Amino acid sequence: MADNKKILISIPENLLRELDNAVKEEGTNRSDFIRKSIRFYLIEKRKLEIRNKMKAGYLEMSNINKSITEEYSEGDYEDFLSYETKLIGSE
Repeated sequence: MADNKKILISIPENLLRELDNAVKEEGTNRSDFIRKSIRFYLIEKRKLEIRNKMKAGYLEMSNINKSITEEYSEGDYEDFLSYETKLIGSE
């Protein structure tokens, strides 16, 4: 308890009622419930930030992969057409 600091917060009455109901359901006290809630919020916020960074990275890579595929697929398609033409000609 020596590392804990006391703070004073103001919250609307209806939120306090919800808090007290949740505290009662959890069988804990306000301080413990609020500490756990803050930890949970911060962890979820970090997860969301990581997901957003990953999404941006995947989008960036998709553009790079698309351009690489388009660049090389043109030559592959021409090779494919040439091959198909040779097959048709040999029938």
